Amino acid sequence: MISPLGLLVALVALLAGLASGKAWERYKLRDGRWIDRRRARESPHYMLGLNFLVANQVDAAIDELTKAAKVAGDPLEIHLILGNLYREKGQVGRAIQEHQGLLQRPKLRKLEHANVLLCLGLDYRSGGFIDRAIEAFREVLRLDPQNRYALSNLEKLYEEQHQWEEAHTMRVKLAALTDSTVETPRHKEILAFLENELGQEAMRRGDLQQAARRFEAAIELDPRNAPAHLSVGDLRLQENRLDAAISVWERLIEAAPERSYLTFTRLESAYAQDGNGERFAALCRRLIENTPQDWRARLALARHLSAQSRHQEGLELLFEALAHNPHALALHQAIWETLSRLGLSPALVRRYSELTRDAIFYLDPHVCVRCRYRSTELLWQCPHCHEWNTFVEERIAPAKETAEA
Repeated sequence: MISPLGLLVALVALLAGLASGKAWERYKLRDGRWIDRRRARESPHYMLGLNFLVANQVDAAIDELTKAAKVAGDPLEIHLILGNLYREKGQVGRAIQEHQGLLQRPKLRKLEHANVLLCLGLDYRSGGFIDRAIEAFREVLRLDPQNRYALSNLEKLYEEQHQWEEAHTMRVKLAALTDSTVETPRHKEILAFLENELGQEAMRRGDLQQAARRFEAAIELDPRNAPAHLSVGDLRLQENRLDAAISVWERLIEAAPERSYLTFTRLESAYAQDGNGERFAALCRRLIENTPQDWRARLALARHLSAQSRHQEGLELLFEALAHNPHALALHQAIWETLSRLGLSPALVRRYSELTRDAIFYLDPHVCVRCRYRSTELLWQCPHCHEWNTFVEERIAPAKETAEA
């Protein structure tokens, strides 16, 4: 049985330990003197700096945070922020200098070391020092293997360098860290695009079997992945397996009807080779029935009919398509071609002019929903923000006939 004196000694020791822990949490020994870590957050300069930062007044934020750092004994966290602000201003050299100086501090904890290296990697990436950035992010992962920011930045750097295998490895590690059912579909979508890029790489090497495996893996990860479907179909066509190619392209239409137009040229030619050209017309009519605003299906069907000298039927379809998207240059070009074949009927030309009086012509405009980057063609990865599958077709305004309907 423990004596009362023993209990008292144990209690005093416990209280002393708690007090020491709190003191160690609050104070830090630097250059022979104790620094109070709370002083930075309690400083009016620190609060002002944060307010300026929220208001996007970067220069004023830097001035106040610099003063706060001096008052508080140059705490690491404030200098991390300052370096990041210099980078945002475009002063990459100053940012690198700030963060490299932090690495020289003695007795940095592992997490602090990893955070400084992460910021330094972002500096290098912003300055275009790709090799140094990759080295910095790898070192972060050595210290903190589950650091998602380092994994994500490494993935993007590898993608920019077209090192698809390494990018794929980083995305697999990111997906393994996810415990959310909300994030899992996005990981699979990105992995599918990376598998497709690996398939394209195998195609360029002439390794068709490996390419097919990669494309099929992409489709298994994301049944809506359009480029993988298109590529598998092309491979099947090269193997003289016409039915298999048609089947793959038709699967894409079922999985992603909004991407149906990507298969039109391929399917029209394949159906003709199969001796059933009207199958393409039936496909277009079914798509129009299921999605009345599908102007691309109308355009494809109109061209198909015009090739059979059924110009008047084709023109009616083009006018219908124009009501849904009066800004598509491809539609206007097709209409003029058809009008020329019909001898430029004055009544038809007048009808066309009325429909397009307020239209602005665009060559299939596409815009990235993440960063608003514009492209005249559909891109699977944005060249500006490097996100996957973010382009949508931009519509300026609905046509009058559609609004009235």
